[in-house]
Amino acid sequence: MKSTIYKYPFTAILAQEDLKLCLLLNLVDPSIGGVLATGDKGTAKTTTVRALSQLMGEEFPFVNLPIGATEDRVLGSINLEVLINQKQTVIDKGLLAKANSGFLYIDEVNLLNDYLMDVLLDASASGGYNLEREGISQWQESRFCLVGTMNPEEGALRPQLLDRFGLSVTVNTPDQIAIRKKIAMLRLTYDSDPTLFYKQYEAEEQDIRDQVLRAKKRLHAIKIPDEVQEICARLTLKYQVEGMRADILLLKTVRAYAAFMNESQITEEMVHIIAPYVLAHRSKEYTPQKEEETPPDDSSSEQTSNEQQQTTANKDAFQLPQSVQSGLKFMTRHTAKKKEVSLDMLDQYIDGRNYETFVEEIAVSSSVKKYMATGTFEAIRKRITKRTQTNVVFLVDTSSSMTKNTQIAFIKGIIERTLMQYPGKKIQYAIVGLYQHTARIIQGFTTDSKQILKEVYSLRTGGKTNLGAAFFKVYELLKSISFKTVQLFVFTDGKINTGSGSPFSYAIETYKKYLSKIPQATIVDTENGFVKLGRSKEIAAQLQLKYLSINDL
Repeated sequence: MKSTIYKYPFTAILAQEDLKLCLLLNLVDPSIGGVLATGDKGTAKTTTVRALSQLMGEEFPFVNLPIGATEDRVLGSINLEVLINQKQTVIDKGLLAKANSGFLYIDEVNLLNDYLMDVLLDASASGGYNLEREGISQWQESRFCLVGTMNPEEGALRPQLLDRFGLSVTVNTPDQIAIRKKIAMLRLTYDSDPTLFYKQYEAEEQDIRDQVLRAKKRLHAIKIPDEVQEICARLTLKYQVEGMRADILLLKTVRAYAAFMNESQITEEMVHIIAPYVLAHRSKEYTPQKEEETPPDDSSSEQTSNEQQQTTANKDAFQLPQSVQSGLKFMTRHTAKKKEVSLDMLDQYIDGRNYETFVEEIAVSSSVKKYMATGTFEAIRKRITKRTQTNVVFLVDTSSSMTKNTQIAFIKGIIERTLMQYPGKKIQYAIVGLYQHTARIIQGFTTDSKQILKEVYSLRTGGKTNLGAAFFKVYELLKSISFKTVQLFVFTDGKINTGSGSPFSYAIETYKKYLSKIPQATIVDTENGFVKLGRSKEIAAQLQLKYLSINDL
């Protein structure tokens, strides 16, 4: 008899409590719609998801969709080999249909080809699809929780599919020595004897399984009070979330959380516990308040107000500064040739290589020719390559100090000139700016130059300089983007005056932790005037980034 091969136990996985909780909440209420886990390599994202199938047992549908799967394998098809060789019509059920009432898991979901993404979106929206093959039309039920894992350095995830994930989690590498030691030793123990290791956790696995099953039974008995409904609505309005999906998911997720925790009442605290999972990937405004901000003093507030009024008054009078004759400079690639996009004196560029992913499909002509020659049908498959785009991020310091000497006007002019002269369709632009002593994503990636210009014109100065928060927002923006395709331009005078602990050190540490893998980044020093502190130059030196003064433009 074949012996059982045990996967790594779900309950033995450490330092991934957010991901584990989100997966369990989807088991309690599958209508939540799944989980997207993004983060560093080697952080047990895939291990955690695969352990879930073992936790729930063989009766629970858990289907793995390979990123190179063909259309026939995903949707289903008539078995051509049986049809031709045995003259019988047999329908092979697709992976989407097999995942009905269970989990559909996609590792490296960001590398899935566009066609399969469209199929997933259609099935997710309608709960199934029509399988139409060789004169057969048949409805296939396909209601599943979509679970995806990805490394953001390896490519982008389409916004339409991103929104279909009910919850999202960012998985970070553990930074505590004791936890790292324990994780490593547990893995060594498992590798030595998987069966013995699993038996040590079998009781805990059963306890979690029972807890999920109990929660499912009591889920719809839990009432959602009016005050909780109002809190959820206020959150989605506060963070400017589009549509109603987030409101619905906040309520579903907090109800599932209460059921899983065996609580009969839903509290405000529960809403704030689950809110990041629902909102983080839906709102570019969302930033969890984990640290106390340095409150502005009265004089700073008065100064900010006056400067904002001055900026608003000058809005209609803004013109491109005479000294801004061109913008930045980088390289992109059109098909097999490099194409220089000139944006002034910054003599650096994004690596123009094309980053390829592969998908497979049946080569019908070759398959038929082989059948005619041999009398036996065998499907022959071919590989198709996909290419990615160049991504340019403008991080703009819009703090109060940028009003003086028209620095913000120069920045607007540089960006405007860049977009006017070189709107290249192969280039995506995004803008991150400082905002009320923290930061926000002003515009996500787009090739729409008019939209970028609209956001550039709306930039207003005010508040303090929290460059650490801005760096983290850039990281949030790049969660589903390959860092290899990114060029970052940071426009700042370097006068950092708010953030956690030492604001300057916080900014440096944040960049090193989250953005150090960006291959091309430039600090554009906007400091002007007779007396200069040179803080931007110091930032560039400490982070080993390229440096340019705006006076050189």
